[in-house]
Amino acid sequence: MYLRLLLVLLYIMSCNNIVFSQQTFPVNGVEDQREDYYAFTNCKIYKSYNSFIDSCTLIIKKGNVVAVGQNITIPKDAIIIDLNYKYIYPGFIDIYSSYGMPEVKKGPRNFDDSDRSMASARSGAFAWNDALKTDFNAIENFIADPSKSKPYLEAGFCAVNTHKMDGISRGTSALISLSNQKENLLVIKDMAAHHLSFSKGTSLQAYPGSLMGSIALIRQTYLDSDWYQKIGIKEQYNLSLDAWNKVLKIPQIFDCGDKLNDLRAVKIAKEFNQNYIIKGGGNEYQLIEDINAEVKKIILPVNFPEAYDVEDPNLAERISLADLSHWELAPTNPRVLADAGVEIAFTTDGLDKISSFKLKILESVKNGLSKESVLKALTYNPASWLNVLDKTGTLEPGKIANFFISDLDYFDKNSKILQTWTNGKATVFNDLLPSIKQGSYKLKIQDKDLATLIIEKDGTKFKTFIQESDSSKITVNNTINQNLITLSFIPDKKAKKYIRLSGAIYNDNFIGVGIDENGKNVSWRADFINNTFTDKSNSKKDSSDLSLPNAKVFYPWVGFGWIQRPAQKDYLIKNATIWTNEKEGKLVETDLLIRNGKIDKIGKNINFPNAIQIDGSGKHLSAGIIDEHSHIAIQGGVNECTQANTAEVRIGDVIDCDDINIYRQLSGGVTAAQLLHGSCNPIGGQSAIIKLRWGFSPEKMKLENADGFIKFALGENVKSSSSRSNNRYPDTRMGVEQVYLDAFTRAKEYMTSKKDLSKSTNMRKDLELEALVEILSSSRFITCHSYVQSEINMLMHLAKSFGFKVNTFTHILEGYKVADKMKQHGVGASSFSDWWAYKYEVVDAIPYNGAILHDVGITTAFNSDDAEMARRLNQEAAKAIKYGGVSETEALKFVTLNPAKLLHIDQRTGSIKVGKDADIVLWSDNPLSMRAMAELTFVDGIKFFDRKEMETRKVLIDQERNRLIQKMLSLKKSGGKTEPFTSPKKILYHCDTVIEEETLDNH
Repeated sequence: MYLRLLLVLLYIMSCNNIVFSQQTFPVNGVEDQREDYYAFTNCKIYKSYNSFIDSCTLIIKKGNVVAVGQNITIPKDAIIIDLNYKYIYPGFIDIYSSYGMPEVKKGPRNFDDSDRSMASARSGAFAWNDALKTDFNAIENFIADPSKSKPYLEAGFCAVNTHKMDGISRGTSALISLSNQKENLLVIKDMAAHHLSFSKGTSLQAYPGSLMGSIALIRQTYLDSDWYQKIGIKEQYNLSLDAWNKVLKIPQIFDCGDKLNDLRAVKIAKEFNQNYIIKGGGNEYQLIEDINAEVKKIILPVNFPEAYDVEDPNLAERISLADLSHWELAPTNPRVLADAGVEIAFTTDGLDKISSFKLKILESVKNGLSKESVLKALTYNPASWLNVLDKTGTLEPGKIANFFISDLDYFDKNSKILQTWTNGKATVFNDLLPSIKQGSYKLKIQDKDLATLIIEKDGTKFKTFIQESDSSKITVNNTINQNLITLSFIPDKKAKKYIRLSGAIYNDNFIGVGIDENGKNVSWRADFINNTFTDKSNSKKDSSDLSLPNAKVFYPWVGFGWIQRPAQKDYLIKNATIWTNEKEGKLVETDLLIRNGKIDKIGKNINFPNAIQIDGSGKHLSAGIIDEHSHIAIQGGVNECTQANTAEVRIGDVIDCDDINIYRQLSGGVTAAQLLHGSCNPIGGQSAIIKLRWGFSPEKMKLENADGFIKFALGENVKSSSSRSNNRYPDTRMGVEQVYLDAFTRAKEYMTSKKDLSKSTNMRKDLELEALVEILSSSRFITCHSYVQSEINMLMHLAKSFGFKVNTFTHILEGYKVADKMKQHGVGASSFSDWWAYKYEVVDAIPYNGAILHDVGITTAFNSDDAEMARRLNQEAAKAIKYGGVSETEALKFVTLNPAKLLHIDQRTGSIKVGKDADIVLWSDNPLSMRAMAELTFVDGIKFFDRKEMETRKVLIDQERNRLIQKMLSLKKSGGKTEPFTSPKKILYHCDTVIEEETLDNH
């Protein structure tokens, strides 16, 4: 039987590189017509991820499974392969791959915009944007590459879902078998899925130039495809939109690469009734409550970071606690998601070497992920998600014979994949060695007991020696090949003559023939006695066996995040000086009660036993500071510079809840902010008004039911003659006016058509014009970047001609020149306190600007436009006292009540009044004093900042950093792998920041 097995294996290996032709291809020569009929006996088999059979037979024929189970009759013409109780697993499926696809040639990420084109570079009836490559079909471009499929096969993968990783819409993928056959025989499913991402890829077209631009493009494409299907196809032919509508019917895989992008993609899916399979970033555990609520299926990379080389204390100091903790907790990500009920699949994407895949999977298992979950994630789930469970994913009759053979349980760190069978064809990596028991064997030659033979496993090999009665050892040379074993040794050191034995392995014994030291033919056998040795391969110290993670997840994922998010509580602040910003003015030695997130009572001698009491004696209490003009907490670019009008993009799509500036500004008393698009173009993007709810997800930071705002800009910034690109209109201030005139003319026509029932049913919904219509209908309001009086007058005049008002001029450093006209128009002002001369159009700025505007009766605020300045807006407000003699109570309103009025939220916040949101700050001193520090900051009655707690948390952060660094040092000392720390530099956005961040390019 074993000789037959040997011949079979030699045949398999000899046939391994043959390409089998089918009837549709002519044969040049002699063709092998055998049916590839095999019976694998005595195997331990996982029929599916949750169905294990200990002693089993698997029969395959013509590349398909015929039968699997126990007590199966083996056909006479099947080639029998006795696996001697080795393991068979369903072949793994990598659901996210680019195997066999054309190379994606990456260009530089940051180059001058003059190299960007405004129009598409593609010729033909395609969509307007080159990042939409929906018409790309993987199968039409797929070329098998055995050199690149081999690492997959060695790792147990039998199939990959491959696509070209380029663009926002990347076209369709194909599920491909990795067998070494002609491409025609490898296709399991064409058009297996449609792939999307937030990255524009290799497109040299200018738009989109930001993450919010990518989101807007996706959103508009969904609307355009719907219009095209119903109406547009009668007017034009569009290959991209036609393809988009076709791929809506197949699975949708969205490459997100980050926990926040996961949530952004799901939000798009909800808006357009889609069900995305999310390709995650491996950090989902950091926001698991929100991920669990939104994400149902997720593809996980296993490129867990290696430990950092932290021996140099100066370099180690640069590594944030978030990065240190992610190293420890990243391997827990699959388990956390699985425990939360999210269905997972795995991909090798992101790994430097596919060969490291198993090690990473074992890390996940070590960190609590069940073996069943791993197998399901690599077999059943990808097959089910791609709707091919009738073909693959399990080993059941009628399905493709995709499986691999392992010498041990796959999850044993010493196991080896011996063979991988794809489409019923074997790729052999290791011999199908029988299982050899290590321990003591009674060696007999010519039926006479000779000695005790010891076999000891050493890694993947075996050491053999003869144990003599005096405890000495005789070294025995061994060769083990297939089921054959040869032994040679010198029984007598003086004679120096070898005994040479060869035989077959029968698990518990060896039987064969040989030649003794005198040259005579002999028979021999070795019978197993007992196991007296431990497996040295398991006893070796393993650097991966360091203690499991004991770090905790904190919200948000930065050092000052919460282990448990704070909640609303009732607070009673006693005996403080309260700056009400109301007609009552300042109230000395007064109490304030917070209940259910609201200001419940204001007065003296308030008693509420159930509230947490805070002594405010000698301290000052004010409404929280509101920054009308901020660029913190934004991800993926603050400017969509690529067109003169980008009213369709939304800052609300790209809020970054992990930005440490949120916490820093809470420490300066800021409780709310308007996150604005930059000032790169005349009509920028839509704003987001947030409360600084530190530790909450982006959607939960947004101020509920707030009015919509949008950023406009005037002056030098929007003129492309002074920016990096000369491609984009306009080049002059006259051109800026023309952009507005054209935009609102088109918007007015669009609004008229929407009201006309005869036209509205056939209208294409244009998100850019929709936003402008909201301005015309007074449901969205303008905050306009401005400096020069002539342009300020121009925009007010233009607004009047179209029947709307400008809500706020921000910066407005020449506002004092046109204050009377601003008053007449009804516009507010959000200015700098004393900035001037930082560019030419600011040369006429004066520090008395704010006071003059205020005195004229214009609602005036001071803003930051700067992450650092926002931490001291209370001091900026005080400058209105020095420059212009504004009273203390009115000056404080410049950063509290007045910005609330400009943002239309003064009914909720901005002053201390019963019924308003408890957005308050307890100061150590007069809030306008440079000595004043915010001791407590509340938002909605939740204490988000406590200065004393901050000091305690600093100590805890240092302790946790030290623990993690010591753990990394221990790992390196024990031989573990480390790598230098690298991290992208955090960008602090300003109005004129223009950069395409790497966050837009996941590949």
